Amino acid sequence: MNRNALILFARHPEPGRVKTRLAKHMGDQAACDLYEKLLRLSLGVLGDFRRLAPPTDVFVAVTPAESLSAFRDRFAIPWTVFSQKGRHLGERMAFAFLDLFRRGYDRVLLVGSDLPDLSAQGLQSAFRALDDADAVLGPAQDGGFYAVGLRRPCPTAFQDPQWGTPEVFERTLAALKAEGFSIRLLPVRRDVDRPEDLSALQRHWTLSSNISVIVPTLAPRRRLLPWIQHLQNLLWPGDDLCVVRGVLGEQAPPQRSDGVLWLESPPGRGRQMNHGARSTSGNILWFLHDDCLPGPSAAYQVRKILRDVRFSLGCFRLGFSPTNRALDAIAAWANGRTRIFRLPYGDQGLFCRRDVFEAAGGFARPFLMEDVDFVRACRRHGRLLLLPETLFTSPRRYLDRGILRTSLNNHLTLFAHFLGLSNATLYRRYYRGRAVLAATASQKRK
Repeated sequence: MNRNALILFARHPEPGRVKTRLAKHMGDQAACDLYEKLLRLSLGVLGDFRRLAPPTDVFVAVTPAESLSAFRDRFAIPWTVFSQKGRHLGERMAFAFLDLFRRGYDRVLLVGSDLPDLSAQGLQSAFRALDDADAVLGPAQDGGFYAVGLRRPCPTAFQDPQWGTPEVFERTLAALKAEGFSIRLLPVRRDVDRPEDLSALQRHWTLSSNISVIVPTLAPRRRLLPWIQHLQNLLWPGDDLCVVRGVLGEQAPPQRSDGVLWLESPPGRGRQMNHGARSTSGNILWFLHDDCLPGPSAAYQVRKILRDVRFSLGCFRLGFSPTNRALDAIAAWANGRTRIFRLPYGDQGLFCRRDVFEAAGGFARPFLMEDVDFVRACRRHGRLLLLPETLFTSPRRYLDRGILRTSLNNHLTLFAHFLGLSNATLYRRYYRGRAVLAATASQKRK
């Protein structure tokens, strides 16, 4: 079997060091934010491709070299990340190809990180083209190229120090032909380097979106800070994070600190999430429990709710971390239930478009089964998008109360809810007097 390698060439996003031609038109920070969105989009597409093409190894080559550690921390990439080496772009590409061929790969494809129309299927087509040719080249509309794939090294194709000029594609094509390479051309695509390239982005399903992450919690702020830092590293420029603490008595006014909107509301997960949704502006709402751990491409995956209007609500697969055989069985049942009955729970990271949230009337239940009722309401407006990525959640409540007992209690509560028991009654029976919200539950019967 051929051994395939895919390299994404990327820059660490810093104002003034990325998209410098665009920065003259829109400013350093805006150009940097745009590049980071394109980079995160590319990383998400690579994740989709990796699921479609498991024999392919993925690498990310980063410049400048001194930013390698910061890049790894910021993007939490699950593949090998290394620094680009060379004096100019061509030399860095030549070195990357040579390095991977020396590792034993038969076919190597290199792509840029500023392509709004990059797709997993397009990457598959590029590798298939390498079955019949020594090289593939993807021309960009501005005269450069967005992808190049080789079956053997060709340093002479990259030796010219002049890059970013309109003749780059023709020059590289001629150099490959001069070395005797048979060549297949990929479809022409538009990268984003000039002001005239920006208009197409306004209609792009990921780049025109902003996510508001709503986190209902009872935990103190200091306990959440490490988890919040992890979550912020996953979000795109323009996304916002809203933490809504449930408190008895007087609520503190809203506070924005370190990129987080801190709110307080009367306790009850449904109430808290409704309050967070009303206080944010993203066109996608993502409701996330504070004991869930999203993967590195989660914000890209959530944006897929905009790609097809037939979908009204989305969720992730459920997993536990740490786990054991019994917990794996519970996760398998939950994922099977979601596929068959289209009934995910809140710990699967529910998300939807804001217009669907408003049409569904938000969360109708304050304490328990708010997720079940919300899912059923959203399903009246479209289909469920079940993502292939797993959202890992803490098994603490299963381990504290007993795995079998907790699972049985969950199903009995769901059955009682369908029979029409009040939310307050369900809450008291579920927690058996242990919860701090019992007093509030008795006061707010629904």
